[in-house]
Amino acid sequence: MRRLYVDGADGQLHVTVAGNGPALLLVGSAGRSARVFDGLIQLLAADFTVVAPELPGSGNSHAPKPGFTMRDFARNLVEVLDGLGLDRAHFYGFQTGNKMGAALAVDWPARVGRVVLAGQSHSLVPDKHARDGAILGNVAHYFDEAPMDERARQAQLWATGFKRVSDLWWDGGLYSDPAGWAAFERAREAVVDRVQALPFARATYEANFAYDLGADIARIAAPLMFLEVATPAEDASLGRQGAKLLALQPGARLETLHEPDGPSHAVTLARQYPQLAALLRDFLLG
Repeated sequence: MRRLYVDGADGQLHVTVAGNGPALLLVGSAGRSARVFDGLIQLLAADFTVVAPELPGSGNSHAPKPGFTMRDFARNLVEVLDGLGLDRAHFYGFQTGNKMGAALAVDWPARVGRVVLAGQSHSLVPDKHARDGAILGNVAHYFDEAPMDERARQAQLWATGFKRVSDLWWDGGLYSDPAGWAAFERAREAVVDRVQALPFARATYEANFAYDLGADIARIAAPLMFLEVATPAEDASLGRQGAKLLALQPGARLETLHEPDGPSHAVTLARQYPQLAALLRDFLLG
């Protein structure tokens, strides 16, 4: 794997590149660096030139400017392709990454091959109003508008952010995970990523709330697969979104993976990368 920088209109974007074959963009959830995909990249590099960019506000890339939108993030993906000399790429987007992928497929259709939009059920709700409500509970602390000076606001933000980091590190599942030390490594990476991205989280979620995922899904012309990550809690509170997604794209493929309940910001599918890699190969190379 190579780590490198690509120049964009807004600043430099940090990118991981590995493998040979048709290009495949991997874009993850808000606040996660490309480290989260290292295990997946190793499984896919024999079949694809895998490109995992860190979008503005994540990892070592530049900060998002005020008013940044999902279409700006999608433009950054085009800049990554341009910087690497790639005409087009398949796309896999997880959680926030699925919005960036949908915007990319609609605005730059010639730059994408096949598209996989993945995420937990709350991340794939196609109706904008309903999706905003489903997401808000997880990120409301970024939008606390109580009167306070900027120093107090920053102190509150960091206090809440470190509580979420602590929840990750002291999750009891770390000590019972059959993967052993791999679980600790995933937690360490998540802690580093979350602390690094915390100052820019609000800007990313503002772009998320402003974006109409369902409207763009209906306009995607590329071959499309939805990958819904189901959890018991969201099955009970929200329900599966696959049927609604297929109503917008009847020709799309729908797959489901299952994860245990836990902090939504901790779900990455890392424990299921072999299954995910097999699904991606089957769809993208089919």
